[in-house]
Amino acid sequence: IDQVLYQEAGEYRCVSPNKETLRRLDTLRNSLTVNLTITGRPMVFPTNKSITAVYGQPLTLTIEFCANPAYNKVFWIARDKVVRPGNSEDGIIAYDITNSTTNCHQAVLFLTKVTNSDIGEYSFLVRSPNGISEGAFMVNMTYASGYIVQTASGCNSATLNVDVVHLLLLIFTCCY
Repeated sequence: IDQVLYQEAGEYRCVSPNKETLRRLDTLRNSLTVNLTITGRPMVFPTNKSITAVYGQPLTLTIEFCANPAYNKVFWIARDKVVRPGNSEDGIIAYDITNSTTNCHQAVLFLTKVTNSDIGEYSFLVRSPNGISEGAFMVNMTYASGYIVQTASGCNSATLNVDVVHLLLLIFTCCY
């Protein structure tokens, strides 16, 4: 079997397409099952995803990963900091790992309130004895409608636009 996924692990048995053969092999078939175990380097889903967050709102990044043999290290890289599951730092919470299935798990990173400093890449890394894998989120940001953004000078963008218009009118009336 080639190119199997961790999610395909489980119990399998042979089923004959012929009813006559099926009756003869019924007892044998019921006693013979195959347990398929998937091993390999960890796999991460999604491997790369772009998300647009709303300024001032919370954001949840969820990633699924599978590992057999079991993972021995997982962590997030957020704002150039390493955040381990069960820890939090500066408005970023990395929740504890949860199980989806036997070898598959979920990791969640929660941003309590998205700001300009949250724009960028968030990476998740998982390591097992068979290798390492990475998943990445690229976080972009938008503003809710009607939201006024404060600039570095403390003026809002509407005031700046009016000042530019006044300046242009002054230049045109004085110079032309």
